[in-house]
Amino acid sequence: MIEIKCPHCEVVGKEHIVSTESVEKSKNGDPWFHIAYCDKCGHVYGTFTKTVKRPTQNLYPIF
Repeated sequence: MIEIKCPHCEVVGKEHIVSTESVEKSKNGDPWFHIAYCDKCGHVYGTFTKTVKRPTQNLYPIF
C-alpha cells in the first residue's frame, strides 16, 4: 500500500491531511469551498468547491 507523504515537510500518513471551510459563506450559510492542507506545515493540496452558483440570466435565448 502506498503511503501519502507531504511534498513539503515529508510527514507520512493521510491523517495529516485536514480540511477547513472557507470564511466566505453563501446566503444560506454554506461555505463556498474547503481547503485541504497538511496539518504539520500548512502545505495546501487544493481547494474544493462546496456551493455551486448558477447564472441568474439565461445564457441562451428562449424561443
